[in-house]
Amino acid sequence: MLKPWKTLSSDLLVDDQWMTLRADRCEREDGLIIEPYYVWETRDFGHAIPVLADGRIVLVRQYRHATGMFGLEFPGGVLDEGEAPLTGARRELQEECGATGGDWSNIAAFYPNPARQTNRFHCFLGVGVELTESTAFDPNEELELHLLTSAELDQAITDGTFHQASHIAAYLMAKIRCKGVLG
Repeated sequence: MLKPWKTLSSDLLVDDQWMTLRADRCEREDGLIIEPYYVWETRDFGHAIPVLADGRIVLVRQYRHATGMFGLEFPGGVLDEGEAPLTGARRELQEECGATGGDWSNIAAFYPNPARQTNRFHCFLGVGVELTESTAFDPNEELELHLLTSAELDQAITDGTFHQASHIAAYLMAKIRCKGVLG
């Protein structure tokens, strides 16, 4: 029977506002030592799949430095300390897109990379969201607002302009759970 590893020691490598990176020394049940085993601790993410009354989906396009690529994404980001996931997703939607309102349902809560990361990805579907003019970008954010139909978003997945795996998974889960809302 499989058993969890024992953490024999842990060395803190990075500790700042965005993440903690540690190198663990672990032992399996059979005695095998695994070191270093890197673990990235970060807060959970909250994201929104916002749908306007006309059925278009609100997305943002932004640059992602790690890959050197621009891509379409759902509005969202890191949750504030102690913030409920839906509250954070709606806050991020307002900050990034100036969108508010809507009827909300929980679509997904999963671990993006449980092999190395401790955080969860929470995603909510908002139907009947309204765009306003008020945005409040973080100082490091540069975003373009995009409104796509479900068919256009399906094409963006196919052509690679909507390419974040967690976002694609949440979108597909929303399509299954909310038939008719997302085409």
